[in-house]
Amino acid sequence: MCDRDVGILEGLSSTQYYQFRSSVSKMILATDMTRHFEYINHLKEFSARRDEDPAVEMDKQLAMELMVKCADVSNVIKPTKVARRWALRVTDEF
Repeated sequence: MCDRDVGILEGLSSTQYYQFRSSVSKMILATDMTRHFEYINHLKEFSARRDEDPAVEMDKQLAMELMVKCADVSNVIKPTKVARRWALRVTDEF
């Protein structure tokens, strides 16, 4: 979002830009493991509501946050060789 030469957000209005930025920030924060059980509870609550009414839909922002969270925690189910390479990359990030 900082590289102005790329311009993927160029056509957005100010309101759209801040909505996009907020949405992306929330998805990134969803990877914070201190909030892991908060997301588990959201998923359980949605599942219970869905059992009562199959037509109920998940909030789109929550769905995106859960997808990023699943991608983030899925490393441990990858083959060891692949998981190790990704784990090393993550530790380099910090």
